[in-house]
This record gives sequence, C-alpha cells and structure tokens, in this order.
Amino acid sequence: MHKFTFLSILGLSLAAWADSPLTSTEFWTAYRDVPQVRAAHDLRHLNPGLNNYLLSKAPLDRKAAVVNALSWNYHGQQNAQLFLESAAHKYHKSLTDTLYMLTPDEQFCWGYLMAMDNYFDVKTSLQTLRAARRRMPRSFTVAIVTELVEAQHNFAQQKLWQYVEPVFDDPDLSRDLRPQARKVIYNYMALYRE
Repeated sequence: MHKFTFLSILGLSLAAWADSPLTSTEFWTAYRDVPQVRAAHDLRHLNPGLNNYLLSKAPLDRKAAVVNALSWNYHGQQNAQLFLESAAHKYHKSLTDTLYMLTPDEQFCWGYLMAMDNYFDVKTSLQTLRAARRRMPRSFTVAIVTELVEAQHNFAQQKLWQYVEPVFDDPDLSRDLRPQARKVIYNYMALYRE
C-alpha cells in the first residue's frame, strides 16, 4: 500500500512538472508546414541538418518552432551541446570562444535549447535568453520565449500570467511569431491568470 501511495504521488508530481510553461506550450504545431519543424518533432534530437538550419539565416520564428518541436525529455537532452559544437565548427573556434561569436539568433537558439534540455534548472538558459533579448528588443518571439522560461524558473509561485501579459500587450514588439502560435501560448498561459 505504501509503495502504491508513493508511486501515485510520484506520478502526480511528474504530471505537474510536465504541465508547465515550457512543456505545455507546443506552438510548433502552427509551423507543421515547415519541413525542419516536422523533422524536429519526429526526431526529438538535433541532427546535422537541423543544426545547420538553426545556424542559418532562416526566420527566427521558424527556428524557435524547431526548438519547440524538439520538445523535452524527463531525463534531459543534449541538444544545446550539439548546437554549440556545430557553432564552434562553423566559426572554427573553441567552444568557449564560440560563445562570444554567436549572433543574436544563435544566442537565442542556444538559450532556448538549454531550457528545453533541462527544464528543471533554467537559470543558465535564462541568463542567455535575457542577453539575446537585449540584442533583439523588438522581437516578440524572443520576448515571449524568454518570459516562458522566466515563468518556468518561477513556477512554484503560480503567478505566471504576469510574465507573459506585458509581452502580449506591448505594441512596440514586432509580431514575428505566427498568430496561431501566439494563440497556443496565450491560451495555455491564460490558465494562470487567476
């Protein structure tokens, strides 16, 4: 009986973590027409083609959808490390030196990949995303993903709507994320309004 109770509590605990800003806002579904997004959803890990796509001049919202489609794994993933290794190869630099070479888009992708790789600890990814946001202050995509990670970081307080509401209300942000993708995020985060 004690074993059953413990497993039930563990199951509820895992379900609660799965039901979180990073794991429940599957906005990639608004980008099903993009081959790289479909590939990311099918593979659930970066391959050379997807890495090249994230390091290309592809639109930022599509890159964000790729990362979102890669999703998460309770045991963690290594997509951020694979991405950084590919960036180091691109720039012919060490991993450490590559960090200073990343474009704003690449910095955003790396930060978002880190968050999805380990959504239990998003402190480092959050610092990276905040830096990317300072470099791209007009991007709705960067702003909303950064605030989703902020909400994830502060998940225990449950007042999560306060993180995303200013982004949705900011008229100065370029709406560089598809309307249906914005709706997915809005509808889920609005559950935390009360």
